[in-house]
Amino acid sequence: MKADRIIRTIAFFLIALSLALPAFADEGLTLKYALSQALERNPLMTEARLGVDASKEGISSSRGKHWPKLSLNLDYNQRQDPFPYIPAQSTTIPARFSDEYASLGLLLALPLYQGGQTVTNVKLSTVRRDLQQLSQAQSKNELIANTVNSYNKLLQLQNLKAASDATLKALDTQLTNSRLLFDVGRIARVDLLKVDVQLANERQRALSFDEAIATTGATLRFLMGDNPSPGGGQLRLADTLSMPKEATAAEIGAVKPWSSRPEYQAAMLGVKESELSRRLTFGRFLPTVNAVAGYSDQFGFTPSHSETIWYFGLQATVPLFERSLYADFRRDTILKEKSAARQRVVEQQLRLDLTVADAALRESANRIITARQAIEQAHESFRIEQEKYGAGAGTMSDMLLAQSADMTAEANLSQAIFDYNAAQVSWRKANGTLEEYLK
Repeated sequence: MKADRIIRTIAFFLIALSLALPAFADEGLTLKYALSQALERNPLMTEARLGVDASKEGISSSRGKHWPKLSLNLDYNQRQDPFPYIPAQSTTIPARFSDEYASLGLLLALPLYQGGQTVTNVKLSTVRRDLQQLSQAQSKNELIANTVNSYNKLLQLQNLKAASDATLKALDTQLTNSRLLFDVGRIARVDLLKVDVQLANERQRALSFDEAIATTGATLRFLMGDNPSPGGGQLRLADTLSMPKEATAAEIGAVKPWSSRPEYQAAMLGVKESELSRRLTFGRFLPTVNAVAGYSDQFGFTPSHSETIWYFGLQATVPLFERSLYADFRRDTILKEKSAARQRVVEQQLRLDLTVADAALRESANRIITARQAIEQAHESFRIEQEKYGAGAGTMSDMLLAQSADMTAEANLSQAIFDYNAAQVSWRKANGTLEEYLK
């Protein structure tokens, strides 16, 4: 019976473990799953969310300055000579002296007027909260774009590596056949060396693909919030690198104007933030008024005496001269002008991004058409040179050149498709439609 329970426990554990495995354990990693992991686990998103949470607490802190302050005060003194810790109240009520005395009391302070600083602080904290939220949106967009590009780049590299492996296998067979032909005197030694050199070059090319795959895989793991260090194994991807479908009329109609981009919104709020900072500094030139009330017990020890007092009143502070305030106000005025200039820079940059992304999308689409035509011609040329060489009418050099051109055409088409995908990422980023990759 005990053994049965152990077996059932192990079976339950294995089932639970299989359910907890990632979605790509059996079918491969999909782009949609990679994006969900990145948005959920990437430390950059965690940092952005914590920044928003902290800014919300900043608003609560600023609003709290409207409320009264209540504090408990404790004071203890010991002097060489007796001190009138309770002043004389009249000619018949003398002062109380002691060389050791203490006081314990409550103090209530209510801000009545702070030169507008309290209200401005609340507005400034709200703007900074909004800036943190926009920063979070920017981080999300960057993470989506980088994850999609890294995923597609890894797809491209794995495709190129598979093509390189097939080429290596073909060259290995070709080298074996060439050695047999050389042994029977059918080809010259130089032809055998050409095949050997071509094979060595392709092996180096395959090694470069291995290194690029490892680096890109580590980058994708990092973006997904995993450990990017070596030893994680090669990622198996479920999707294929292909031409993405063009945006539909509905998607194009839903494109947001560049002025709604978080970068531009943040630049606009930056101008507002600098104006509020300037207003906050100006408030330090104005008077402050507080209402105060207190209740205190005062104690003398030699001789022993205690007395309770209460009080209330108004405190007003009028700043007359503080040299640093004038410098702070001029600094904030300059920073406001700087923020306005920054807004204009961001506006022009966003316009440029939109123009460049649109041009890159059209250019990469045209390159795919050209690359597909070139690859058909390269395949046919390589086939012809193989037949010519097999029939004794062609040379080894011509066949190897055709084979190299065929491999180059494959790589060019793969690069053109990747560039088109990357251009579409840039286009969606410029138009504010990156969320489409999450659907």
